Amino acid sequence: MRAPLTMKIGWGRQTVLAGLAAGGAVLARTDTAIGAYLNAPAARWLRRITATGLDEPPGQAALTCLRVWASTGLITLDEQAAILVGDPAIEEYEERGRAVRRELLQRAALFPPADTPILAVGVGRDCAYCDQLLIDLAANAPLRDGGVVASGDDQTRVFGTVPGAGPDRLAELARAAAPLGTPSGVLLRPGRPPRILEGYRQVSAAIVSMFGDEPDRVVVETPSSCSVNVTSGEGTSVRPVRAGDRVVGIATRGAVTGELDGWLSAHTADAAYAPATLTVERPRNLYLVYRGGAMIARHRTPADTIACLQALLAAYADHAGAAEDEADVDCGVLWHPDRAAVLIPDHWLSPMTKKSSRLRRSGWQLCPQPYVRLSMRDGQAWARVRPLGEDPQVAPVAFLAVDPPAPATDEQLARTPSSEERAAQLVCWAVRPLTPPRLHALAATAHHIPIRTLGPDPILAELSTLVLARGADSLERVRAD
Repeated sequence: MRAPLTMKIGWGRQTVLAGLAAGGAVLARTDTAIGAYLNAPAARWLRRITATGLDEPPGQAALTCLRVWASTGLITLDEQAAILVGDPAIEEYEERGRAVRRELLQRAALFPPADTPILAVGVGRDCAYCDQLLIDLAANAPLRDGGVVASGDDQTRVFGTVPGAGPDRLAELARAAAPLGTPSGVLLRPGRPPRILEGYRQVSAAIVSMFGDEPDRVVVETPSSCSVNVTSGEGTSVRPVRAGDRVVGIATRGAVTGELDGWLSAHTADAAYAPATLTVERPRNLYLVYRGGAMIARHRTPADTIACLQALLAAYADHAGAAEDEADVDCGVLWHPDRAAVLIPDHWLSPMTKKSSRLRRSGWQLCPQPYVRLSMRDGQAWARVRPLGEDPQVAPVAFLAVDPPAPATDEQLARTPSSEERAAQLVCWAVRPLTPPRLHALAATAHHIPIRTLGPDPILAELSTLVLARGADSLERVRAD
């Protein structure tokens, strides 16, 4: 009798399974923001099947998990496992994608050699990523030594320089790329084969490189519908600004452009293109600073606004300097010089910024930094904070504040995530790319951060009475060191 065929399950090329204190784990990629929480039984099962393979079909829930993990690159499947796990609809979609890519390369091969790089990119209606890409291109204009043709939403836009007879044909090529998901496109480069690009980050990185810079040097963050609303507007322009060895695009419009021109000119990087990452505007008497779609600061003077931008740029520059037992997390932080730090979700930043006066009256402030560096010391989690106008320092983490669970509906029961699941959420906020040791260190650190379910309004009352006995003792030891 023949032995049953064992189906092999493997780890994705840039995947880490980071264990949590209660036996669960976070399955996450280290190159891009993709991750999943596994409870203890699921983590044990995944470890087992990656070691021994599958010799029989699992249940429907497990098949669904394998399918999702495989589709996002968290795991790999051999041919037999792929057949077992495969969804006919997904297989049909992937085959259509392969056919589109083949046709694109065939079409691109018919174009005459170009003297400068040209990108044909397909965009779509009601696509926030496409809207942000078009805003970035317009705000960086004029572009030189290359060109971009964007088409697919009943409009064709040309940025930079393209061959005189080429825009219409390039627009057709752009629209042919749209079925891959918008924005997607084809990059034509002198002396090199055509390259297919899929998604906002790939397209933006290609634009950075086609105008002569290194994609890893220029900050490219994922946009949202909120960031599109913030960065759009007549007269918006983007200046690539130095952040150590990195480049950050700062968008301004209106009177702010002239008021910050001297400082921006003094810090302009030698880069031809940068997506809008930070935005500054002054609709009335306040200078508003945004990161993406979140307001992170309100100031009354240009000097305070510049100090805020300098703190943000310093944090971007410092990202590469994390030790292997530290990790940067994409969240906000409230800081008190005597009471420690409180972590908050990114979507709280705008409402908490609007409450900045009340925070200051109680001794707290929202630190203007793009992310928070976490580490462990003496059994206590620590955050690296950048208070406005002060040097960076470390503070003990009092707790992570999170939203209350969604109320029950007729279709769905109320569900309260466990503390371990909340800790996994914090691990998934890790800023990518990062190394596997840093992801493991973050998983260990998250276990030592208490979780408080509050919401952005009740937290103000909580902060006014917060006393951190162990954290206060630890803080005094750090100050003494």
